[in-house]
Amino acid sequence: MPLDAAACDRLDEAPGPWAAWRSRLAGGEPGTLYLDANSIGPMPVDVPQRLQALLDGGWRKARRRGWTALNWLDQPRALGAALAPLIGAAPDDVRVADSTSVNQYKLLRHALAAAAPRRVIVLEREVFPSNRYVAEGLAQAGLADLRFVNDAASGLAEALAPGDVAVVALSHVDYRSSTRLDMAALTAQAHAGGALALWDLSHSAGAVAVHLRHCEADLAVGCGYKYLCGGPGAPAFLYVHPRLQQAAWPAIAGWMGHADTFAFAAGYRPAPGPDRWLAGTPAVLANTAFEAAAAIWQDVDPAMLDARHRSLTDTLVQLLDEQCGGFGLALASPREHARRGGHVALRFEGAAPLAQALAEQGVVVSARRPDALRLGVHPLATTHADLWLAVQRLQRVLKDGTWQAPRFAGPAI
Repeated sequence: MPLDAAACDRLDEAPGPWAAWRSRLAGGEPGTLYLDANSIGPMPVDVPQRLQALLDGGWRKARRRGWTALNWLDQPRALGAALAPLIGAAPDDVRVADSTSVNQYKLLRHALAAAAPRRVIVLEREVFPSNRYVAEGLAQAGLADLRFVNDAASGLAEALAPGDVAVVALSHVDYRSSTRLDMAALTAQAHAGGALALWDLSHSAGAVAVHLRHCEADLAVGCGYKYLCGGPGAPAFLYVHPRLQQAAWPAIAGWMGHADTFAFAAGYRPAPGPDRWLAGTPAVLANTAFEAAAAIWQDVDPAMLDARHRSLTDTLVQLLDEQCGGFGLALASPREHARRGGHVALRFEGAAPLAQALAEQGVVVSARRPDALRLGVHPLATTHADLWLAVQRLQRVLKDGTWQAPRFAGPAI
């Protein structure tokens, strides 16, 4: 049956904790619909209160005493433990620190050391640029050789065939099309070829089901500021399977990763477990903002989250089919939810100017070259009614052609 506004309202009235969870996230500008959770998630309502308490009671009053009297040094572990259930990991196998790119570097180096003398890194050719750049840096330093596949699902077997691959580094979800890879199958394929599997969860964690331990994934990284709502530039997370945690020294041997941090020993001794991937002093301000989101995620059932995301994105795809056909939009994401990541992507020749025109109409989306229009649905914050209104506004912009105005001729956003 075709969907109308009343049908979307009824979907929002279905039993569940969604209204309660949504109330813990701050709204944006009145009348604006935010479909950009794949770029930056909504702000938890208590972030300002938490930050003000830190600034006043911690920075202003406690100063250096904050390192011992407050929880600052424990933040990377506590945040990791809070996020672990969302990605199917054990609480002590996840740490929050640094950026996704830095963590990618750490874990690629760790994989190369653990798999020596193998030295080949396999990546998809069109992976998110930063992932490729990090690997290229290792190759330029003479630490690795790179091998690219056009499509991991069909090309991994051939890439593994020579028997020299140390690690297969894949994005769980493509940042443009939102195509989700089969983590269990590709990890098993990597292992059969003698390689480790490293997964980037930036466009899946906090949106769709992730089962790192069940899939036997070796390593994983992910972004903290998209669906996870850690705030602009929030620290990232990393995961290391227990079987690999003692396999090698960390790539960055910093003082926070020492087995006895405050012994100030002359030589480095790696901490046991994933603490060895902590390098410098924790980013206390950023971590405190992230704690507000972590407090929400601790209460969220991952299975319910995945079901909610399915309902929302299936609804969005149906609305786009019914209301925006004939305007040159093509669905770039898989229709099957199990193969789709956090956002729904459309292919449109004028994606960048269309995204800017939609922003003027109160619909915040994003575009990526060459022609991807991305609608990032947040399972906790977005409603079915929001999707109805957003598609109505998209249809209006397409009909009146305002997106073709000269003022929308800027670069992709």
